[in-house]
Amino acid sequence: MSEQAETIGAAVARPARRTREKVTWTPARTREALVGYLFLLPNLLGLLIFLAVPLLSSLYTSFTNADAFQTNTKFVGVDNYTTALNDSTFQQAVSNTGAFLIGFLPLSVIPALALAVLLHSQIRGKTVFRVVYFLPVVASVVGVSLLWRWLFQYDFGPINQLLGVFGVAKIHWLESPDWAMISVIVVASWQAIGYNMVLFLAGLQGIPKQLYEAAVVDGATEWSQFRRITLPLLTPATFFVIITSLIKGLQIFSEPATIFNGGSPANSALTVVWELYLEGFRYFKLGYASAMAWLLFLVIFVVTLIQFRLSERWVNYE
Repeated sequence: MSEQAETIGAAVARPARRTREKVTWTPARTREALVGYLFLLPNLLGLLIFLAVPLLSSLYTSFTNADAFQTNTKFVGVDNYTTALNDSTFQQAVSNTGAFLIGFLPLSVIPALALAVLLHSQIRGKTVFRVVYFLPVVASVVGVSLLWRWLFQYDFGPINQLLGVFGVAKIHWLESPDWAMISVIVVASWQAIGYNMVLFLAGLQGIPKQLYEAAVVDGATEWSQFRRITLPLLTPATFFVIITSLIKGLQIFSEPATIFNGGSPANSALTVVWELYLEGFRYFKLGYASAMAWLLFLVIFVVTLIQFRLSERWVNYE
């Protein structure tokens, strides 16, 4: 290779340096920038007023003994945090939330994936089925919870009536501490399946059909196609579904609070958000409730960060 060719090759291989363009602020450019900032101003004000200020206010409140009546508010440092961590009721709420996640994640993700694969195939009426499965997502959480509360009734609930047809004894779904959290898991999973199904469907539609055609030519079975093509290429959607389901599960509130309006048996369905709601808006301990909220935020942040780090090992974005 000639010396000239080597010089040209080195110049091509070497990344070109970016020269910073000097900006001259003319009146026209200044006016254009001001117009852009004016368009951004409503969103910036909304973020500042409705997000940033309340967040900072709640953070400060968590270090005080503030109540709803703002009487004799004092700075107490980390007392609210230590009190919460040593509070048996809060510890039970944390344990209940963890138990809820153990049941909620698989029941809201795996059936959603199965339905998405089924509805992505060539079956009749799949559009109707998609709408039917998505209906619980757009339904009111309170209305859905009240409906399931009626379904779970011991004496006249349709679920126990159906169990009686098969000779199964009636279950105290809402009265027994052993079944209370299971009832919440069933309701929340049933309502989340439709949303996760749509996310999986979007991921399935992004997989090139040529891969399946080549697999069929090579004699791959449907299970092999699902295991070697669908699952690996669906990992981005799976990761998003798991993250959103995890955050939703840690923040579960409406379902147990509506189903057990007067309180769950032996606090067996008490969750973290329900407990901080009670402390803040029933007992008016705003400082204590704010500390619980920030502890929950830290848990969500750490868990999400760990999930993102672990995703580098199994999520395929190619």
